[in-house]
Amino acid sequence: MKFLKVPDRGDPSNITQLFSGFSINLLCCRYWWLVNWESQHMTFPYWRIYWNKSSGGIITFADRTIELNPGQIVLIPPYTAFSSRLIGKSLPESGYNLEGARMEQDAVETSLVEMGAVLHLFIHFNLGMPFDFISPEMFCFPVSRSQRQDLEELTLILKENPDEFSVSSSLLIYKIIILTVSQISKAYWNLTTTDQRILKVLREIEEHPAEVLTNRRLAEVANMAINSFSRLFKEEIGIAPQQFVRERRIQKTSILLHHTNETIEEIASRSGFCDRFHLARVFKNSTGYSPAQYRKKFYPQNQPRSSST
Repeated sequence: MKFLKVPDRGDPSNITQLFSGFSINLLCCRYWWLVNWESQHMTFPYWRIYWNKSSGGIITFADRTIELNPGQIVLIPPYTAFSSRLIGKSLPESGYNLEGARMEQDAVETSLVEMGAVLHLFIHFNLGMPFDFISPEMFCFPVSRSQRQDLEELTLILKENPDEFSVSSSLLIYKIIILTVSQISKAYWNLTTTDQRILKVLREIEEHPAEVLTNRRLAEVANMAINSFSRLFKEEIGIAPQQFVRERRIQKTSILLHHTNETIEEIASRSGFCDRFHLARVFKNSTGYSPAQYRKKFYPQNQPRSSST
């Protein structure tokens, strides 16, 4: 047999393969008991997985309502406005009413349930550009026997040590995320753009939000002239490049307010704002709250290490 080409060492094919830039950024993984979990039309810039080890939780999206129980897992994409509550509790007019705590190693789950608490596992994460921009939706999937074993194992890990994860424990979390996300129908993956030049720019913005991201720099990443790049970006994404950069910085700020106890000054630096005053002005114009008000209203447990406004 005669070969037309000798294969490259270690690779039997010379055909270039293009893979999507799927990248999980794990923000938090917690196991809590809850006696209040009431929120009205909340929306956040990251994915959420909810699994309740006991019944009693309700989530509403649009005209759909799902009662959480151990037999199903709920997946909520970024920027999906949803409401949550426990059975028998009323929704607040606005904001978030959370009462509960982390499950401790010596906590007796049956006793907590008998006292009216709900056992609640949640995972927050991002998938990166452009996978964080699918249409708002609420997905609910049945939990298989093997997945139930994984989820229960994770709750035991979180009870024993909720802040430090071994390689095997981290892989278990990623496994749960990937298996859950993979159940989304292809029809929902209506991604913002498939243009490789724009995708490179989106990744640049995602990976370097604190750096100076002028149109000139972004056009160089796309290997395009500035005016041509600006036109193409707006055609593909729907808004101008600098408007998109500003929105991503606000979203970065929201994530840091939710998942860290960093000061407003530190968050401003990491999110690409000149200082905390610049951040406060832009953030309030976008959300209606100052960063400190936003953190206090929605995530009061993430108190900053020093006083900031």
